[in-house]
Order: sequence, then structure tokens, then C-alpha cells
Amino acid sequence: MSVLSWQRFDIGLRLILCSGPLLVCVFSLAEFPEASGWWMLGIGSGALVMMLVAPAVAIIATRDAVWLVAVPFWAIRITITDIASVISVDVRPMEDFGGWGVKGASRRGGLLLAAQGQRAVRITRPNGQVFLATSGNTERAVAAIDRALSARQ
Repeated sequence: MSVLSWQRFDIGLRLILCSGPLLVCVFSLAEFPEASGWWMLGIGSGALVMMLVAPAVAIIATRDAVWLVAVPFWAIRITITDIASVISVDVRPMEDFGGWGVKGASRRGGLLLAAQGQRAVRITRPNGQVFLATSGNTERAVAAIDRALSARQ
């Protein structure tokens, strides 16, 4: 397994993700003297820490597949034999997809995993399905996936 790209979410996005766990912590204080308040506060605090520390977009290559991951929320596995092409492209997450994070089909078509920046790895399947993942080093990720494609053919 090789991590080709690991790009953390922008601090603003991480703070937005913290709003839910923060509300759980606040509401748990109303129940705090009771046992239910303790476990709610524990879960809310754990989720709050996770939302501050973990969120990232990763491109991970294994021997036979490429994983596009929005840590800790979402992941998709694309087998090497199911990749028609891989290129480095410019993407405008806000204009083309309506924001950052995991975004579905849009005017550009496909699925976007965006943490920050505008450079992305574009993976196309033979059926035309497109996946985009922002990366700080798109050339390295594309080169590694191309090497894996060449080795399989």
C-alpha cells in the first residue's frame, strides 16, 4: 500500500464539520448530572477531536486497486483493470461542484473529493464514470497510477 496523496481539509471546513459534535456536547450538558449526559459528552468530545484532526482527502494505491478516500467519511475502491485513463486536471470545486468535500455529479460530470486547491487527479472508468480527487502533488499520483496500469497490461 502506498499513500500517493494526503491533503488535509482547510481549517474552515474542519470547523464547519465540528458544529455537529459541538451541538452534541452542548446538549449533553443539559443532561450532565444523569448518566446519559456523560456518554453523550464523551461521544461528542471524541467526534469533535476527530473532526478537528482527521478530515483529509487521500489517494491510496494498493497492488491491484486505487482508493479515493475522504477520511473518515467515505471511500471508493477502483481496481486497476477498471481504469481507462488517469490525468492531472484543474478543477474549480466551488464553481463546478458547489463546494469542497464529497460532491456528486455536476456540470463537469463525475464525483469530486476536494480538500483544498484546484489541481486534481481525474480517473475515468471504461464506462465513462469520472472520479476527481484534489491533490497537492497530482503529477506524482498520476505517474504512480500510470505505472500500475502499465504493469497490469
